[in-house]
Amino acid sequence: MSLDLITQGLNPAQAEAVVSEQPTLLVLAGAGSGKTSVLTRRISYLLAQGKIAPNEFLAVTFTNKAAFEMKERIVDLLGNLGFPPPPDMWVSTFHSMGARILREHIYLLDYPGSFTIYDSDDQLKAIKAVLKEMGINDKSVSPKSIREGISKAKSECLYPNQQDLLENHIWIQNFPEIYKRYEEKLAASKALDFSDLLFKTYELLLSYPDVLAQYKNQFKHILVDEYQDTNSLQYKLIKLLAEDSSDLFCVGDEDQSIYSWRGANVKNISNLERDFSSYLIKLEQNYRSTQNIVHASNELIKNNSERKPKTLFTENVEGDKIKIIETNTEYDEAKLVASQIQNLINQGEDANDITIFYRMNSQSRVLEEQLRMKSIAHRILGGLRFYERKEIKDILAFFKLAANPRDEISILRVINVPKRGIGKTTIDRLVEKARELNISLFEAMEQLEAEAFLKPSPRAKILGFLKIIKRLIEIKDRPITEVYRELLDLTGYVIQLKAENTSEADARINNLEELDNALTYFEQERSNEATLDQFLEETALVAGIDEADFDTPMVTLMTLHVSKGLEFEHTFMVGLEEGMLPCVRSDDKDDPEEIEEERRLTYVGMTRAKKTLTMTYARTRKVWGQDQYYPVSRFIDEIPDDYAIKSSLAPSPSKSSWRSGASSGYSGGNNSYASQKYRKQEFEADAFPDYESFSDSHADEGAMFQKGSRVKHPVFGFGSILEVEGSGELMKVKIVFSDQSVKKFVAKYARLELI
Repeated sequence: MSLDLITQGLNPAQAEAVVSEQPTLLVLAGAGSGKTSVLTRRISYLLAQGKIAPNEFLAVTFTNKAAFEMKERIVDLLGNLGFPPPPDMWVSTFHSMGARILREHIYLLDYPGSFTIYDSDDQLKAIKAVLKEMGINDKSVSPKSIREGISKAKSECLYPNQQDLLENHIWIQNFPEIYKRYEEKLAASKALDFSDLLFKTYELLLSYPDVLAQYKNQFKHILVDEYQDTNSLQYKLIKLLAEDSSDLFCVGDEDQSIYSWRGANVKNISNLERDFSSYLIKLEQNYRSTQNIVHASNELIKNNSERKPKTLFTENVEGDKIKIIETNTEYDEAKLVASQIQNLINQGEDANDITIFYRMNSQSRVLEEQLRMKSIAHRILGGLRFYERKEIKDILAFFKLAANPRDEISILRVINVPKRGIGKTTIDRLVEKARELNISLFEAMEQLEAEAFLKPSPRAKILGFLKIIKRLIEIKDRPITEVYRELLDLTGYVIQLKAENTSEADARINNLEELDNALTYFEQERSNEATLDQFLEETALVAGIDEADFDTPMVTLMTLHVSKGLEFEHTFMVGLEEGMLPCVRSDDKDDPEEIEEERRLTYVGMTRAKKTLTMTYARTRKVWGQDQYYPVSRFIDEIPDDYAIKSSLAPSPSKSSWRSGASSGYSGGNNSYASQKYRKQEFEADAFPDYESFSDSHADEGAMFQKGSRVKHPVFGFGSILEVEGSGELMKVKIVFSDQSVKKFVAKYARLELI
């Protein structure tokens, strides 16, 4: 067999990694440097050379998709060399590896080989049962937060009685005891949770040296993909299996370590060098991006200290400079991005090759709106469209009940949201009563006020829910933002999310904040037509558009965390502001580890781009409906002018519009609703920009609206202006749309596009 067939097309560093005889090899694979090809070719090389049998190596990665692709590539490579598909390969995720070992040996831990694996819902039920046994109300202690805490403890190899747990995980009262009882409950049911697939494997191998020796002898080579994403437990497992007997091959990039929030430990790179005499190979040639993008990314990431020196280079063309553009508001930013995408599509670019990255899911709403306005087909990767998200649909259900309390679907959706202890039995009895009397569920709840057909406790809970709906009916004609904020007060929706203390809950709070911003814009745009009924009508229209089945290619929207491993011809990154990216709490804004991870996240986004990269930021964004000033991200200042064109489309203030992130803080609003009750982070005060000298771009645009002008609205589509009244900020336009509906808007806020 010719060795050249395995290494064909590889650069010298890649080829060295494939054929190296070093017992422990650390391959630092920069973005776009072909790490997957190196990993699969090394396995193929070892198999083809007869250095190992198919069951004598272990290759682990983090997703089933990545594992499947690794297997597929190995089979293809060997097939090209005339070898049959190798049987019984250990190529899998870490957790699949653990499950495979446990199925064979877990009887030693007094579990059957047919043990049950609890999913996240099963875990919550077990935790709630423990809380009930301990007499702890699950409204005062969040089961989701406990679940997250237990998973974190296991990823750090911590048992309930360990001192480290008491010192580092005591953000929940009685947590060690809850954790201990949870483990007892799982053991009694002969069940494992997802984290146990590794935690119990580690326990098994430590407790039974003969089992450990079996696998140490079997796995002559251990290969780890995406090594920078390993947590403490995964590293300990690999160390246990590889020590003394196995060759170890780890490939990864500390510059792309962006998952510390789920336990990834970037220090595992230095741990490997400490615990093994590892040989280092750097893959620094980038095959993905233009020279300008590669050089700019290098300049950004070199500001991190928790990394090994590595400088990407490419033989690709120089390419366009990165565009860095300041806009006035998030709406202006979204409009700019949508327009530039429209231009690319008009020039013949495939929408599938275009993406928009943002730091938080809540940022997608205004982008979705502007893409809809230009009829640009788009998809959300790794998430739902804004108005499909659970918390948004919950709020809309409450709004629907304010408008129509006989809406049974909405009642059933939110009767126990947020959780108020109304169980299925109670709901079934209520439905049964409504059917018996041939009345609506709402009327059945009213009937309960006079007729106690439920026991006192469930009756009180139903009447509490009824009180909320009646209050919403009472205030539904008030400004919609006022209705929304009272709804949050009445239900305690945000307070309950904050109590969960999980990353998922934080994301939901961000979305509720963005809904407040949407309602504020709606009020400004529609003036006296900004009713609750009108808002529900318009969101229903948006949902109808979102559900359309587009046969055409689509622009992809996603968070930066989801972007890992992907690449696009044309990339847009939005929200490059302090407080957004980097996104850190105000008390952590100078924490080096927090900032370095946010810089790595920015680096990952930049290095997804192949041909063009546009980075944008807004001078102001709405926070719970109030304009807040966000200074430009410090990361923008770290990109040299040699590789970027920086410009501003915002109205010129009296001071320079190109602000330095080095001196910036965070602006704080005086909105007591936001700052006192629901803001998840407090901002430090900073000098507010001089808006008095700004020209009003919206008013200037409004002056262009005339009777007969053709326009397009993001929700209602194409129309013609019937009437124009007033001028400047007070200008209103009446428009007849293609479906013959007539709507009136405040021109300044209407988001209308002249055709």
